Amino acid sequence: MTAATWSTLPNWRFRLVRRDTRSVITCVFLGLTITVMLQIIERIDLALTGGSIPIIASMVVVAIWVPASAFYGLTGALITAWINPLISNLTASQPMAPFLFFTNAAHTIPIVLLVWALKPRSRGLRLWEFLAIAQVGALADAAVFGLGNHVIMHLPSGFIVFQALAMQPCALAGGFITYVMMRRLLKTGLVETARWGSDAEEPV
Repeated sequence: MTAATWSTLPNWRFRLVRRDTRSVITCVFLGLTITVMLQIIERIDLALTGGSIPIIASMVVVAIWVPASAFYGLTGALITAWINPLISNLTASQPMAPFLFFTNAAHTIPIVLLVWALKPRSRGLRLWEFLAIAQVGALADAAVFGLGNHVIMHLPSGFIVFQALAMQPCALAGGFITYVMMRRLLKTGLVETARWGSDAEEPV
């Protein structure tokens, strides 16, 4: 595999809103997967930082939320973003649980909109495009998470800035891992792929 081939994801059909049963079921499965993972990870972050800086979670959520948003549009974004907050609030897994509806949506919805606006029909995203889009989602997440820290945990603004900056290298590391995962997913046929010309993805 050449460097040029590796640095661009295989093409896929992007639709802003997917309504087919397979997509919805897949997104529910992804949402439940990240929920199970976060039930453990949130407690690790709670032990490490009191839940104020999601160090481990910042790396892990990228691997679910970015593919769900990029492959399944708003359907994937909202399902994967909101299943975990439902469980987190029911189990009281951390003090920020009520605010996770907003932070998770702030992470996933910008990814959907950026993929919709920037992904060419003729090819997949290049590595740098993918990382930039994923990082915008992480920044939006950190900004809203910081607001939650201020409103719920009454943390000072200086700490909130530090928290937002601390999350970004973790999200970037998660982005590289996610890029490799997305390449593999696109090659398995589990995601609806698109080819050049007439088989390019259909409009929304």
